[in-house]
Amino acid sequence: MSTMLKERKVETKTIIKKNVSAIHINAKLSLLQRKLVNALLYNAYDSLLTSDNHSVNVALLSEMIGFDSKNIAYLKQALKGMVETSVEWDILEDDGSQTWEVVSLFSSAKIRKGVCSYRYDRSLAEKLYHPDVYSKINLSVIRGMKSSYALILYENCYRFLDIGKTGWWDLSTFRKIMGVDNDGIYSQFKFLNRDLIKPAIKEVNQLSNILLEYETKRKGRVINGIRFLVKLNPQLSLIGVEDEDEISQSKAYKQLLKMGVSKTLARAWMIEHGEEYVLNKIEYTTKQSSSGRIKSTKAGFLKSAIEKDFVSDEEITKENNKEYFAKRAKREKLERELDKMQKILRDIERGYRNECSSIYWNAFNAMSEQKQQEIKEDFAKSLSSIYRSDFRKNSWGSILTFKDMSAFWEKLGVQSPTLVGFAKSQDIEDIDAYREGMNKLEKELAI
Repeated sequence: MSTMLKERKVETKTIIKKNVSAIHINAKLSLLQRKLVNALLYNAYDSLLTSDNHSVNVALLSEMIGFDSKNIAYLKQALKGMVETSVEWDILEDDGSQTWEVVSLFSSAKIRKGVCSYRYDRSLAEKLYHPDVYSKINLSVIRGMKSSYALILYENCYRFLDIGKTGWWDLSTFRKIMGVDNDGIYSQFKFLNRDLIKPAIKEVNQLSNILLEYETKRKGRVINGIRFLVKLNPQLSLIGVEDEDEISQSKAYKQLLKMGVSKTLARAWMIEHGEEYVLNKIEYTTKQSSSGRIKSTKAGFLKSAIEKDFVSDEEITKENNKEYFAKRAKREKLERELDKMQKILRDIERGYRNECSSIYWNAFNAMSEQKQQEIKEDFAKSLSSIYRSDFRKNSWGSILTFKDMSAFWEKLGVQSPTLVGFAKSQDIEDIDAYREGMNKLEKELAI
């Protein structure tokens, strides 16, 4: 353990420490859920043992995991699945004995007014905070990964970087680690290697700070074990979300840190309110402190000033100015116009998907049962696990796989309308120009 804890120190990197048993989660989590596990642990780490409740701004959480979608319903579904997930540990003790334990991954989670709140079981929190063996995982690495298999492989191999190789895993253990122990097709190594191991290694080598190769061992003619060789990727440095990006280099962010605000909270305020607003509240807090009007701590007063929008006498005077109200009225008008345009675009995209889906269903229903089964299996094989799961649940009505679905049916000769053509039928002559108009409004509102 001492060797791992003395690894070279990397300044200003967003690295979290996870108990090795937590990395070997037996539950089958999606890629999004595994990213959420890491990001939520990072957010809560400093107060794991001192607080039962943890929270993070949803916008910040989305940035941390590279979740570009505004589909909050999908985020809620992922959190719900995590609360319902039982995590099982089999920990090898120093004396060689094994300890088994099972607990829920999260005891609760909720989203309210743009904030995600969640709780850990006390037993789990203690293990996460006081691990026996550490694995260092950089948030920038997990943000970029598209495959859950690549992320699982990275999590389980990175801690062996100093050693240079993992131990030997028998294939049944390896399949369990990768979450495919109940998937019959992967009982054969050739399919496991083709569909899972090689693509996962390729993604880890391309996107992460380590390079992987693998070795196998046989019993007779049958491959029954695998291990991975691990070395540093010299082409990719560890760049965390708190590296020298626009937020961390801003004047307001640096001042917040000097005032004792945590990095996570400072970043959340910057994302939610913007630099000008935060600087205004810092200046107001500083003046109140200099005049002796702050009875609590300066950082506590600043938190209230930002979250409750405290204003100075000068700002009140400004708000009474006719020019100020004129600007506010103009902004509200632009916001209403943008909301209307966004709703129209969402309705068009939804209608377009429904029309295409109807065409695909008609083509599918016209096939024999045997052909239908072949078609569904062919398409499912082309998808990663999280999308495959959604397709099997929603079939040709799946929203997540719509783009892949359109390309798949087009190859089969089934023609569907274009989005441009469908938009014209809904009185939007040029959908690209329509989107450009929305972008201009967004830019104007951002000023």
